[in-house]
Amino acid sequence: MSYLKGMIEEMQETEGKKHKQKKVIICILAVLILMAAGFLGYRVYANYKEEQFFKSVKLREIKVKPMTLEHKEKDVFTEAYQKESQNQIDKQKKKDYTIQKPMVIQNAYGTNTTALYYYGKTDRASYAVCTVEAPDAGAAVYKHTLKGKKKYSTTHEYQIIGLSAGTRNKVTMEFFNEDGRAVEKQYFYVDIPEDDVIPRVLKKTKGSSSQKMEDGLFALLGHDKAQNANIYLYDNNGVNRGRMPLNDYRTDRLLFVGDDMAYSYDFNKIAMVNRLGKVTKTYDLGENYEFHHDFLYAEKQNKIICLVNDKKQDTIEDIVISVDVKTGEVKELIDFEDYFKTMRLLAYRPKKNTYGGTGLDWLHLNSMNMIDDDSMIFSSREQSTLIKMKNVFEKPEVDYLIHGGTIYNGTDYKKYLLKKEGNFVGQAGQHTISVEHDKSLPKGQYYLYMFNNNYGYSATIKNFDWSMFPGTGTMKEGEKSMYYKYLVDENKRTYKLVQSFSIPYSPIVSSVEHLKNNISFGSGTSKTFGEYDKDGKLIYSFYYDADKYSYRVMKYDFEGYLFRE
Repeated sequence: MSYLKGMIEEMQETEGKKHKQKKVIICILAVLILMAAGFLGYRVYANYKEEQFFKSVKLREIKVKPMTLEHKEKDVFTEAYQKESQNQIDKQKKKDYTIQKPMVIQNAYGTNTTALYYYGKTDRASYAVCTVEAPDAGAAVYKHTLKGKKKYSTTHEYQIIGLSAGTRNKVTMEFFNEDGRAVEKQYFYVDIPEDDVIPRVLKKTKGSSSQKMEDGLFALLGHDKAQNANIYLYDNNGVNRGRMPLNDYRTDRLLFVGDDMAYSYDFNKIAMVNRLGKVTKTYDLGENYEFHHDFLYAEKQNKIICLVNDKKQDTIEDIVISVDVKTGEVKELIDFEDYFKTMRLLAYRPKKNTYGGTGLDWLHLNSMNMIDDDSMIFSSREQSTLIKMKNVFEKPEVDYLIHGGTIYNGTDYKKYLLKKEGNFVGQAGQHTISVEHDKSLPKGQYYLYMFNNNYGYSATIKNFDWSMFPGTGTMKEGEKSMYYKYLVDENKRTYKLVQSFSIPYSPIVSSVEHLKNNISFGSGTSKTFGEYDKDGKLIYSFYYDADKYSYRVMKYDFEGYLFRE
């Protein structure tokens, strides 16, 4: 009996434990259910609040009065000037600026007269889309996604370009999160004073093409004079959108090197400018060299290649140097006199050259472009010749010449001439030679395109047979200049004209440039710039005010620099 009683008691004890365990489990489950319900309720509430927030985001006006900075130093491109700017900005940053109440400074670093420095913080990581409008001036809508340090950020620091001088500008800032939902929308107005220095566009002409113009701003380079020539920016309606001051020399183009923009600002100096407009570094070519006509960036070598004059020599516009972006080292790459001694010796020396000096302008290099990592094409206006040099950075050699006349007859240079295929008049006094590679072409083939001035004059080659170039104009008059595009076949050593169309005549200077789908142009002495479609039909052209001309007009979209690509 005692044994049976023990078993019953043990069973009862076990049942009790199970019952207790069951109660514990039930309690735990209840707690978990309550927690889940609470969490779910919280999430529902949080989602509701979040949704309410997004619904509350409406475009609204904020009041902004751009600040201006004070400087003792007047030269924008000095370290002292940039330090003065940065110190004042850093002091202001200590205040509590948000995207609802941002810090806005006009021309903070002195590099763009109508640009705004924008700074503000938010607690929601986002990116910014900026729209600049100046409807009273007839400006085109200028809308872009701004480039920041990060793709999504709680700190927003930008340079806003594209404001127009002499009118009221509306700046709209929209901020979006990772899901593309707006977290803030605002606009403010900025009145930019009139800037009488900026040349006026006097006439806008619509062409026969219905193609849209490419996004970007036209940059007038070298307006009327080489010295103290600013960079002037214009939109697709021909409305001014800013002025970039220079010191004592025009710049011939804008380069984009890493995250910075590079351009010359003096006879022998280059500036690197970051996305905020701050000058971060400058390069000095030294006392012996001074710029002329062109420079470019060789990415593989990380060098800026420059056409220069060597002031120690009695010739001009025949030297090529490199500037190491990392170290600033300046190195001479090519002295063309070493490779064309006979042409140099045969050259007639006028009493004065094009610029009124006595240096012999026997070659007059006016543009260049990279063909591949170590080969380059150069344009000689004086000889109406395109010159390919290979092994540029190690041991330069002449590879080929493209010339439609007879100036090389009886010389050793004739062997370098590519054979012309087809019946067409060769380029004469051309500018802005450029290379275009096409994946559909076999190896050894590529395109060269240029502004063919169609100008028949050479001051230093008295026996130049211009009868080989029918239709060329003079300095005073000419029927037309041309866009020329050659197909070069290095394997066959040939070239042929594959596309051409008329451009307003300019005997000197001028430019053409391939954009994504269109072709921009600047015709110097015609004082016009604009855009053609890929078939050579005019979309729009603009006639501007000038005593003489602008050296070049190039178009830039600033993608990857100021704006996201």
